[in-house]
Amino acid sequence: MKAKSIKVILALLVILAGETEAPAEKADESLQRLIEAARREGQLDVMITSSMGQKGATDLIAAFKRRTGLDITINADLSGQESQKFNRAVAETKSGIPPTFDLMQGEPPAVLELIHAGGIERIENWEPLLSQIAPEAYQIKDKVSPSAIAGYGFLWATRISGLLYNPKLISARDLPKTWKEMGNPKYKGMFSIPPWTTITLMGLIKYDKDEWLETVRSWGRNKPQILTYSAGIERMLLGDLKFLEANDYYQYEHKTKDPNAPIGLMYFEDFTPLRQCTYVLRKGARHPNAGKLFALWATSAEANAIFEKHAYQTNVALARGPVSKQVTKVWTERKVKPVSWFDNPQTLEKYSWLGTDEGRKYSQAIARGQREGR
Repeated sequence: MKAKSIKVILALLVILAGETEAPAEKADESLQRLIEAARREGQLDVMITSSMGQKGATDLIAAFKRRTGLDITINADLSGQESQKFNRAVAETKSGIPPTFDLMQGEPPAVLELIHAGGIERIENWEPLLSQIAPEAYQIKDKVSPSAIAGYGFLWATRISGLLYNPKLISARDLPKTWKEMGNPKYKGMFSIPPWTTITLMGLIKYDKDEWLETVRSWGRNKPQILTYSAGIERMLLGDLKFLEANDYYQYEHKTKDPNAPIGLMYFEDFTPLRQCTYVLRKGARHPNAGKLFALWATSAEANAIFEKHAYQTNVALARGPVSKQVTKVWTERKVKPVSWFDNPQTLEKYSWLGTDEGRKYSQAIARGQREGR
């Protein structure tokens, strides 16, 4: 996980807070000029989440072209590896190499790192443009482009951590109710944890760092298997594991494909990690206007419906698609408490602490704790 010093993040907040939108021209005329500029560019090189598959990407691109009236070449990269691509983008920026992509998509740590490196272009006058291309997203503009990345990142999906379980092996009432309860010795050998700490470190939003480190160590003492989400879910479906933490959309994906699949979903009662996935325009993009259009349109209900249909990825901020509506309904009923690094300056400061020498050592201790229990 990439992070920065407190000073860097706080300076970023000051800069973003001080930036104001330039006087907006008539919004519809501004949008039309952007479309014409994109038409002249004739191309767009864009990342699309690999879970969309080729059919999903084709549907997404076709819908974008219908909405904008553009008939340009769109090269969609579906190979995944978001972290590696953002690391490469940082290297490109520092070396002065032209960017591989016009438009990239990723989670908060990767986006913040690339902003800090100077590799993301702010979209000026984004608010009036958004009001025209996605008026429903404009109504929640503060969630679509959170204050920490206002004008830089635009929400297309929310990735949410849940507790997936095999109801044939364990009932919902017998599951751990909080993250801390996963350390109960009675759950020894029942679950897996991923080989990364991206989600684990978000416990700092809720808990004191020493208390959280001891909580994570308690998981490790339960000897969990170290598996990626996909591998862990496969083992759970086979009956080798009873539950695991993973993105909640896996449950919707498996149930859509097989309504009888033995997979249930619960959310922890203490906190639920939420990561905003945003599109960002690369500084020096070869086709910046096409990139701006796609980034803004991707926030729309039309785009969300396609993302949900093919990738099962929700946008709980917009809450228009059937899966997103179902998630928000469950959250209301169960009083789920979602948290993110973009919630407020205090949560962002906690994230920035991870970039200090002390924070990096803490991250290493967290990784060792969840793996080895010490």
